[in-house]
This record gives sequence, structure tokens and C-alpha cells, in this order.
Amino acid sequence: MSKKCHFFLLIWIKVYKNAFMKNLVKLIVIISSTYQFAFASQKAIFYSNVGNESGFALKSKLNKILKASHQDKGYSALISVYFRSDVDKTYENDGSIVDIYSEEPASYDPYTYKSKKKKCGSYKGESDCFNREHLFPQSAFGKKSPMRSDFFHVYPTDGYVNGKRSSFPFGEVNHASWTSRNGSKLGNNTFGKYRGKVFEPIDEFKGDVARALLYFATRYEHRAKGMRHAMLNGTKDQFYADWFINLLIKWHKQDPVNQHEIQRNEIGHKFQGNRNPFIDNPQWVEKIWLGAKK
Repeated sequence: MSKKCHFFLLIWIKVYKNAFMKNLVKLIVIISSTYQFAFASQKAIFYSNVGNESGFALKSKLNKILKASHQDKGYSALISVYFRSDVDKTYENDGSIVDIYSEEPASYDPYTYKSKKKKCGSYKGESDCFNREHLFPQSAFGKKSPMRSDFFHVYPTDGYVNGKRSSFPFGEVNHASWTSRNGSKLGNNTFGKYRGKVFEPIDEFKGDVARALLYFATRYEHRAKGMRHAMLNGTKDQFYADWFINLLIKWHKQDPVNQHEIQRNEIGHKFQGNRNPFIDNPQWVEKIWLGAKK
């Protein structure tokens, strides 16, 4: 090939390459925009019957939507879905399960769980095995379904730390009687008027816990009268005691929705059929619980 032909060939390749890359970028933008539109449309359809309600009327509207779309997959099915919903793509991105009781957001985790074989079993200390932690304690609802197997408040956590948390409410602790390896604490509550023993997760997951428990209050408002716990006030509407709802609103505002929650919500929707509305629409927390007081 002559030098002249070779020169024009290189020019042609460069022009073709630039045109290809421009079209590729356009294609990626179109696909991304289409996905975002479809994603937004999917959520809009899910909440299409909400209307312009506020206060506890909004909560009851959401209850009907969550109840009608909920498909109880059973307690045993949770283990398998965790390896899709809770895989770490936000922190170390190492394929382990995000355990809110052991995750170190700014450093290496003290231990990780990457295999279903590490499901509890028995345990003697942290890192022995993981199990299914009911953020809303099973003892309060007598281990009944569908609450027992509801993905949106049952999280994978270290078995030993889960045992330490037991059925205590969540709260804030100044002087811990016990501390987990990622800094979660057990001790007497200092928030509000309640002074009993509580469990405090690290700041990174306080909003996650709050939104999961607000989901529970919305999904199961019709079961409120049959439950007994220090967190509760026995009513269908507010659901939680004054000190506890104020704590959840505080945590929700201090720790906004993160990417891991969004990932978990989407896979939870595919798995169970419903969603956590307070991950999709964080403004509804104040619109319901503070709006009702206006």
C-alpha cells in the first residue's frame, strides 16, 4: 500500500472511530434515559392510587397498596434473596453481604459473609454466622406471618450481634454495656423519656433502620392493637410511642436514603411484590407523622 493510501486509510479510520464513539455515547444516554423513565414510571404506577392525601390518611392509602401487592415468599426464601438484594456494591464492592451490625463504611469490615453456608446455626461470638434479624421484634407479633418473613424489615446480620440486640427497642446510648466490632451499642436509652435498655446501630444505618420500621408501621397498621412492645403506643395511626416516632424521624432526616437501600428496595419489589414507600418518597415520613399533628 502506498504512503498516500495509508494516510487516507488512517484518516478514514479516525473519522469512523470518532463517529462510532459519538453514536455509542448517544446510545448509552438514550438507554440510560429510557431506563430512568421506565424506573420512574414503574414507581408512579405503584403509587398511582395515593392521591393528594396527607397525615394518617396517606398512611392508610399506602397500607392498602402495600397489602394488596404483598406476596409472602416464606421465611426460608429470605436467605437466597439476600445474596442479590444485600450484596455489597456500595462500600467495598467485594461481593459480601452488607451486614448493618458489622459493616465499616469508611474502612475494612472486621469480617464478611459471602456464602450461604455461613447461615446460623449456633454461635459463640461475632463472625461465626449470619441470620435473619427482625428489626421489628418477632416477640411483639408472636412470629406470625406475613410479618415474620417480610423482606423489608428482616435484614441479614451477624447472629451473635443479633442475639445481643435481642428484642430491645432501638435507641441512643451514652454509656454502652456492650459494643460490637463496628460500633453498634447496647445500653440504657438517653433519647426522650424512655430509659430502658436499647440497641443503637452506627450512624450509617440509622436511616435504614428508621425507614424499615416506618414501613412496618404502615404495612401492619391494622395489627397494632394486638402487639405489645416498648416502642408502640397501641394505635393504628401513629403506631409508635411518642419517644420512638420522634427518634425514627430524627434518624430518617439525619441519614438520607442511600444507594444500598435503593438496590435493596428494587430487588425486594421483584421478590415480594411491594416496596418501601419511604425509600421511594422520603418526604412522606414528615407528611404522615408530622402532617397529622398540624
